Amino acid sequence: MTDSTRPAIRSLIALGGLLAAMGACGKADPQEHIRKADAYADQGKHPEAIIELRTALQADPQLGDARLKLGDAYLKVKNGNGALREYVRAADLLPNDATAQIKAGNLLLLARSFEDAKARANRALAIDPKNVEAQILKGNALAGVKDFDAAIAEYEEAIVQDPTGNRAFTNLGTIQFAQGRRDEAEATFRKAVQVSPQSMAARLALANFYWASGQPAESEQTLKAALVLGPKNVVATRALGVFYLTTGRANEAEQYFRTLAEIGDDAAAKMTLAQYYDVVNRRDEARTLLTELTTREDSYVAATLRLAVLEAADGRRTQAHTLVRELLAKHPTDTSARVLNAALLYGDGKRDEALAAVTAAISDDPNHARAHYLAGEIYTARDQLEDAIKSFEQVLKLEPRPVRAMLALSHLHLARGATDKSLSLAQQALALQPQNTDAQALLGRNYLRQNDVTKARQVISSLQKANPDNPSVLNLVALAELRDNQVEKARVAYSQALRHNPRDLEALQGILRLDLAAGNTNDATRRIEEALTGPPPNFDLLTLAARVYAGAGNVARSEALLRQAIEADPNRLQGYSLLGQLYARQNRVDEAKAQFQTVLKRNPKSLAASTMLAVLLDSQGMKVEAEKEYQRALGIEPRASVAANNLAWLYLESNRNLDQALQLAQSAHQQSPDEPQFNDTLGWIYVRKNMASAAITPLELSVKKSPDDPMFQYHLGMAYLQTGEWNKAKAALTRALSLKSDFHGAADARKALSTIGA
Repeated sequence: MTDSTRPAIRSLIALGGLLAAMGACGKADPQEHIRKADAYADQGKHPEAIIELRTALQADPQLGDARLKLGDAYLKVKNGNGALREYVRAADLLPNDATAQIKAGNLLLLARSFEDAKARANRALAIDPKNVEAQILKGNALAGVKDFDAAIAEYEEAIVQDPTGNRAFTNLGTIQFAQGRRDEAEATFRKAVQVSPQSMAARLALANFYWASGQPAESEQTLKAALVLGPKNVVATRALGVFYLTTGRANEAEQYFRTLAEIGDDAAAKMTLAQYYDVVNRRDEARTLLTELTTREDSYVAATLRLAVLEAADGRRTQAHTLVRELLAKHPTDTSARVLNAALLYGDGKRDEALAAVTAAISDDPNHARAHYLAGEIYTARDQLEDAIKSFEQVLKLEPRPVRAMLALSHLHLARGATDKSLSLAQQALALQPQNTDAQALLGRNYLRQNDVTKARQVISSLQKANPDNPSVLNLVALAELRDNQVEKARVAYSQALRHNPRDLEALQGILRLDLAAGNTNDATRRIEEALTGPPPNFDLLTLAARVYAGAGNVARSEALLRQAIEADPNRLQGYSLLGQLYARQNRVDEAKAQFQTVLKRNPKSLAASTMLAVLLDSQGMKVEAEKEYQRALGIEPRASVAANNLAWLYLESNRNLDQALQLAQSAHQQSPDEPQFNDTLGWIYVRKNMASAAITPLELSVKKSPDDPMFQYHLGMAYLQTGEWNKAKAALTRALSLKSDFHGAADARKALSTIGA
């Protein structure tokens, strides 16, 4: 809860108290409403129980027991947010009730508020130091914040207090497995079954361990043993069905999903069977079962959502929209329906409408992980990468196993050159799904980007063996070959990828680059024109074609293709940026500025557009405007190296803010220590601040990288002059003048040479 919300909540509580006082004479005792709620709960009428409990709490908001019961009722109707809110309030009102603290803590744990969950566990343990549930809660919270040693200590203490319980054993085994202590983990999971042989949870935990550790036969055997123990156990039945489905034995899975649907009249089980039919491509059976479920009150929402997804997947988008529209008419605040509506709009290419819809859903329900994920997808498609990263990061906070979001973030960070972040996310995804091909490929790409070819080759070899015809794997093979300068082998790999998928854009781009690098512009333009024929080309293909023609020197064709790309998808900012760069290279500065201003109007956080606009303003001599734009770029990203270097140079040129200029130049140099321009700026600031001894190293590096730049030679010569190294100064200054006799500073160079008698 934020500080800004507390005054509003206090006001609401005060208002509730006032209303209760005003109406006390005419209202029933709140205990009467609680008794009615208990009766409804006993009959399974949880919505009615919720109404009674809320009425009781309107009369007396301080009834902790009523809030605890309201939390229970919210859980029954699957309102996790409501349950969390009421459990936390109940725990605050019942500070000496260990059960209240544990209930609040367990939901805080699910919400990934690990520190708050730990605090609730500590309160419960202060009330009852030997409370096993509290110790397990604390262990789980500590595991959530990666304090595994402390978590293990709590689980071990829980085992001491209750050596016949299995939860502490299973949680301890999970931590041991996460730490890579596989043998210890297996022994712990086995011990859990041993101390509680009738415990279904312990057997399922052992089966899950075998499954996660690559022992499918042992997992199957354990699941079957669990079903012998409880032939109609829903969790075990579903687990065995899922096991067969995910291990490629779909026919064997059906009997378990059918059994689920036949156990009682459970709508959720029938939904699972419908999902099975969908997965095995028996769509008509899935549609029939889902249509039946939409007639039931307890499954209308879930079945309608699933049916709409099925219709959309089959290309029946009108029917899908109709179903969602009807659902929202009955349940206008249902977040899942609102998110699906946004997803359908996104699939229809209506990105602005989709973004508005999903943003509104997030505003009303900020803890809906799927909404944040969809927002991340839309932002990525609009080239608003910073917003995309923030959205996917929210998913990481909300989902217990956010593999898709991890991979999406890993791709984004890799594209931005942040290989450490990208690699870490790929590794986390692999820890959750060891066989995930995308995660393994990301691992290989990051190793290549970090020049760790040995590790990259190990990953690639494993991927090739398992997926020899996968285009994404073949593209990765090509990248590895290019890293070893094996151009022809890379071409073969790209060609194989295109044979398996002629529209694979990465493979096409790779082979086109090889054509252009070899000077085969005719082959490149022929290949891209072939790709442009057929179905209407999308934005990515059009921008690739524009790059090819720009590389081949056909600027007019490149410009036409970029304009076509912008027309095809006006929400993609990359099109405007590429067109701006094309204009800048042609010295059509005003037109280039207009393109980057368009990008910034659509996405004020675009670092690339802000930096390019500043550079263009700078090139036109509009120093004041350029300075403001560089400052804006640094406001977007304080470590933006180009903006930092160029702003430092502006300060240097006008002989002001030299201390700030030095800080900016040092920041740019830290980001790119081998960039000659950055070294020159840093060194020249040191010279201007009479710190020539510090200037020599960066200026020598800039000259080493670009020995034919007269300004670099001049700056180095003046630094040598300041340190008294006259022979070196004479050589550098003479070299500068021989390269260009009229560079900015040439007069000072001649004066310096005259002074030292050269």
